[in-house]
Amino acid sequence: MKKTLYFAFFLSVTAMLVTGIAYTGYNWAEPIIADNRIATIDNNIAILFSAEDGYERNSEQLENSYLEKNYKPINEIYEVLDSEGNIYVLIYNTSVQGRNGIIDALVAVDPYNDTVVAVSYYSHTETPNIGEVYTRDENVAKLVGQPLDGVQVDVISGASTTWASIMTMFENIKLHYNAEEVHIDG
Repeated sequence: MKKTLYFAFFLSVTAMLVTGIAYTGYNWAEPIIADNRIATIDNNIAILFSAEDGYERNSEQLENSYLEKNYKPINEIYEVLDSEGNIYVLIYNTSVQGRNGIIDALVAVDPYNDTVVAVSYYSHTETPNIGEVYTRDENVAKLVGQPLDGVQVDVISGASTTWASIMTMFENIKLHYNAEEVHIDG
């Protein structure tokens, strides 16, 4: 009986210590995590829109404010403001499975006229000179200006898996955009 009580006391003390350490660690790390998140958002926005040109992140945007439902391929959505403080574009940070791994992209959409404004594939492992061709400037330029509801991506021979992934990415963005009624009248 004594051994059981000692063991129960030992487990209680151990649980309190572990909980205390975890709580302290969380309180210490949470501001660092928040700062890193903001820096990552700012860096992602800077890939497409320069602060020197008057574009900035909407610092008042709530975390996950556009993700009311679970849209797995969409990691986050950022509001970018112009120099007058108006929403200029929404940037979808999205990931899809490509031929050789995950394709990470930033897709800027104009919420006033529902068109693609900019695209950047910031991480991928697609086959050089085959699937990787989709990430080149000339192919990205073909996407800019297209309506979100009808994005067309040219099929490149030998890269149909990458093509399907990119089409899936745009379909997921369109699904979210329409379901969440992101369009802004004005």
